[in-house]
Amino acid sequence: MIRPLLFAASIVLTGVAFGNGYLSIGDSAPALAHAIWVKGEPVRAFDPKQLYVVEFWATWCEPCKENIPNLTALAHKYQGRLTITGVSIWESTDHQDAGYLKRVNAFVTSEGDKMDYTVAADDLAGDTANSWMKAAGEGGIPMSFVVKDGKIAWIGHAQGLDDVLSQITAGTYDLAAAKSRRELEVEAIRPVQEAMQAKQFAKALTLMSQIVAKRPTMDRYYQYNRYVATAHLDLDRTKAMSNSIITDSNGEIGAYQMMCSVYASEKDLSQPAYAYGMTLVKLALAKKDREYMFLSMAGAVSESLHHHDKAVEFAEEAVAAAEKDPHAPAPFVEFLKRNVQALTATSGTD
Repeated sequence: MIRPLLFAASIVLTGVAFGNGYLSIGDSAPALAHAIWVKGEPVRAFDPKQLYVVEFWATWCEPCKENIPNLTALAHKYQGRLTITGVSIWESTDHQDAGYLKRVNAFVTSEGDKMDYTVAADDLAGDTANSWMKAAGEGGIPMSFVVKDGKIAWIGHAQGLDDVLSQITAGTYDLAAAKSRRELEVEAIRPVQEAMQAKQFAKALTLMSQIVAKRPTMDRYYQYNRYVATAHLDLDRTKAMSNSIITDSNGEIGAYQMMCSVYASEKDLSQPAYAYGMTLVKLALAKKDREYMFLSMAGAVSESLHHHDKAVEFAEEAVAAAEKDPHAPAPFVEFLKRNVQALTATSGTD
């Protein structure tokens, strides 16, 4: 769960900072003052007579793009009563990359009427993402916020949006119950994230076990953090966990993507852990699926193994593979190219 980790198996990102006053259901909705409006009428303020959905997404996020028809259908279904605003965030890992606006505009233009609702993009500083997503302790997209009477009525993933809107418009929505569920959810997530950020991995594992004992449904949610923490502490357990994940997923490429991303992104693992990570990456490459992504990971792991020349080689192969793959997102291809430039600009020993 790295932000924004382009290696992640799902679009779930870490580094989310939780504070005592996190944004929650019942709180006033932050203004969209820093949004750069791309399509439709700008939402300068939240009219208490109007219902709103603020959906956070990105052009590189496949689940986000898959949700566009659903949002358009909801905009049509509740026309006149509901304003949907899609806010593009986390478009680049390069905070100097002002070109992201061109990519967002090009994408929105290409969608045409299929994206039939208001669209905005965050500013380069990420102020909108910070005031909504980070403030709410959310690190995954797509993520929806429903605003009613100027206050946040619901926070959640796209699949629950239609049901919530139906309840709100029918007058049957239980705001107090929703707030209670939300607070319980965040209380189960926040202490684990804080322990992970502090690199208190043993504590994080203990907390996850305690929470899952009370709330078994959280077990799957913790899979990534549990894997990261274990990789830092016990390689033998990590190997056993990896085998279990591969077996349970029937060897799906997404399982490899999740595990390999740990070794590609974590920079303080042991050398034996990185060597094992390279073994997983090679197993993934043998599947001939998303090769550009796994080649990029191989480069990152090679660098952690102090094999600089090999890292450059893998990075160059990643670019070549991405340019041939029609499914490789253009921003990620550019990221790979910049990565090659950065690697070749530094000297290293093999």
